[in-house]
Amino acid sequence: MKSNKQSKSRTICILAASVLSASLLAHPADMYADTAKPATGQTVIQHTGTPLLSAKEVKAFTDAYFAKPEVSDMLAGALVVIVKDDKVLLNTGYGYGDLETKKKIDPDRTLFRMASISKSITATAIMQLVEEGRIDLKQDITAYMPDIKIVNNTGKPVTVEHLLTHTTGFDYTDSNLVPPQLLQNDEIPLADFLRVNAPTVVRSPGEVYRYDNLASSMQGYIVERVSGLPFEEYVNTHIFSPLNMKQAAFRMDKKIISNLATGYNINREPIRPYPNMPTIAPEGGMFATGTDMANFIRAHLNKDQFGSSRILKEETMHLMHQTHVDAAGIPLMSYGFESFLHSSHNGQTVIGKGGDLNGYHSWLWLLPDQNVGGMIVVNSDASIPIREGFFTAFMNHFYPQKQVQQNNFSLSQEQLNNFEGFYRSLRTPIITTQVKAIPDGLSVLDAQGEHKLTPVGPLLFVDEKGTPAAFKQDDTGEVAYMYYTAMDSMSEKLAKPAPYNDVTEENPYAKEIYFVSSLKAFGDQESSNFRPDEPITRAEFVSVISRLAGIKPNSNISSFNDLQRHPLAGYVQNVVDMGAVTGTASQNFEPDRPITRQEAAAIIWRAAHNMLGAEAVPAKLSSQPAVWADEAVQFMVGAGLHGPDVTIDANGAADYRPSDKLLRKEAAAIYAKLIQQSLVR
Repeated sequence: MKSNKQSKSRTICILAASVLSASLLAHPADMYADTAKPATGQTVIQHTGTPLLSAKEVKAFTDAYFAKPEVSDMLAGALVVIVKDDKVLLNTGYGYGDLETKKKIDPDRTLFRMASISKSITATAIMQLVEEGRIDLKQDITAYMPDIKIVNNTGKPVTVEHLLTHTTGFDYTDSNLVPPQLLQNDEIPLADFLRVNAPTVVRSPGEVYRYDNLASSMQGYIVERVSGLPFEEYVNTHIFSPLNMKQAAFRMDKKIISNLATGYNINREPIRPYPNMPTIAPEGGMFATGTDMANFIRAHLNKDQFGSSRILKEETMHLMHQTHVDAAGIPLMSYGFESFLHSSHNGQTVIGKGGDLNGYHSWLWLLPDQNVGGMIVVNSDASIPIREGFFTAFMNHFYPQKQVQQNNFSLSQEQLNNFEGFYRSLRTPIITTQVKAIPDGLSVLDAQGEHKLTPVGPLLFVDEKGTPAAFKQDDTGEVAYMYYTAMDSMSEKLAKPAPYNDVTEENPYAKEIYFVSSLKAFGDQESSNFRPDEPITRAEFVSVISRLAGIKPNSNISSFNDLQRHPLAGYVQNVVDMGAVTGTASQNFEPDRPITRQEAAAIIWRAAHNMLGAEAVPAKLSSQPAVWADEAVQFMVGAGLHGPDVTIDANGAADYRPSDKLLRKEAAAIYAKLIQQSLVR
């Protein structure tokens, strides 16, 4: 690996995929639904004449789905696999593996990045060693990897089971730092990657669910340490070979690249093949064909029997598929599989595994009770809604909602008041949910818009579409966590911040200041003063983006000469890797210089555009910014990302005062508005 480009790519993907999981993953589930969802408390009658799940019917259904204009218009390519009773009913491609050459998708040869579906392979390897008695699910993970130093002052060990269920309590779960000495090498060993990204346990293990890439990397390393084999060799020998997964691989080489479907960004521009990091990435680095994945699904459905081969005993497979983590009865995690898109399950037991990498987005699902499984993977960021839309349409077509009666549960207004507050995603703090108590329920504002939640249990609610929302109490009985549309993590209820001595309730920026303070966005929560009328420095302003993204400060050498050993260097470098910060011609960042309002606008615009797919918003300006900042300032004004510091004249033109220094209270308003905008994306 010759540069840090993959670090940038991965960092952007971590944030973008997290935000998209909130703003897209739940929403498109109804885009192509064939069956309307029930209203709360409504009885739904079982459909008559439900289509038989056969090869002919599956192909006809899938062909019709991809022929829809709203699907074909956003499609580059897609690979679809459907399996039932050890038989492959469908294994085919739609669209193209490469748009320029019009290269078709060959299910036997065309490779896709499976992204986090890789975690199910890794978990299967762990369970093989559990079955052999070489790994104990309840054992402290430090017993299996003593060379990885994990700080843990919670008094409770992180076990292998916590790794499998994403309940480790780690402070950062998406770490992607690479040791500086390895940046110029072609090989980044898994052990070195984990040593430099060793986490701190900040919550009691097992307490809450938070999607955890680092946990799956550790699983792969434990497989190496226990088996004595490199991870890719173990998987090749014990999973890929017995399942006849001939093309599947974790190591990227020329052969892989030559058969890899081209990935495309949101504008359908091709993405050059990028390496995995670490080189062998158990959490998301697998390449596979449709035939490979059909065989893996067959093994998991057929009591882990594939032909004459068996990769796990039936009881181990059953244990792997069971729900091991739930939220108020909503299943969340099995071992190596998750339970997402609950409103599309239609009363069926569904476990699955989704994956997101730049240009590739996948979803694998199993219905163990029906011996049915499937997978869809697309090769374009513009095609993300297709995978959820297809799954929902599939479930509505072949497994329509069973007859159910949802009984409402009575909660007093005083009890409902206990749920009120702001909740922030443990994984990506910028994903925020506001909950208010209303008569007979809760009003929720998040990335999906505004919803009404009706109680159906002490801590369980459903919205108008039947999507469940669960809450969790802490040891004192106070509501502490929420699980709803931010599916990759529970969200923690924000404590009301202590008042600042210099910010009274009458301050016109008080609401925004205390909101960002509750998010710990400025990193100064221990201070008794906010200093609202002081200019904010460039490093201080930029560091907020990194905190809101939930990314561990980068410990590598900074891109800028004057950032070395600066206390905020790691936060700034993260935002550099996101492509939101450029610096000066002299390769300096000038971290302690007050940032100008137009510089701040440029950084916010780049971050919103690069990571969230924001589009330009024109606005009428009364004061002209620099040419390089014109589009950014218009975006800030047009999107309303400012406080009362921006005034509008009689002609409707905004005075952004682009060359003025940005004050700390104004920065708070910008970030508060940005987050509030994300609530209604």
